[in-house]
Amino acid sequence: MNSNQSQSSQGTSQLDTTLNALQGGLASAAGAAGPTISGWIKTLQGNAQFSGISAELQNLHDTLRSGASDTSALAQSLSTLGEHTTKAADAATPDAQAKLRELGQALSSAAGQLRG
Repeated sequence: MNSNQSQSSQGTSQLDTTLNALQGGLASAAGAAGPTISGWIKTLQGNAQFSGISAELQNLHDTLRSGASDTSALAQSLSTLGEHTTKAADAATPDAQAKLRELGQALSSAAGQLRG
């Protein structure tokens, strides 16, 4: 397996983990949020194509770590991530496209939950 296949496999595994965490709603995803976000930041680091997603993930990570309960900021960050993730699906490998679209929708839905 070459490094591109290895990265693709790792990314697909991360997609599955993230989707599973979000399927139970925001409350169940909260516990896994820190490590999941950190993992995605590390995976996307240095990839100019995903710099917008990486920067927004860092913003979300910082907001969550601050302990502030600014639901408006969290909702905006999740919404932005949902949009970026859905757009990224267009350029993804065929095996990741549907999962990225599903993740983008889950992030947008989570933003909507926060907004009430």
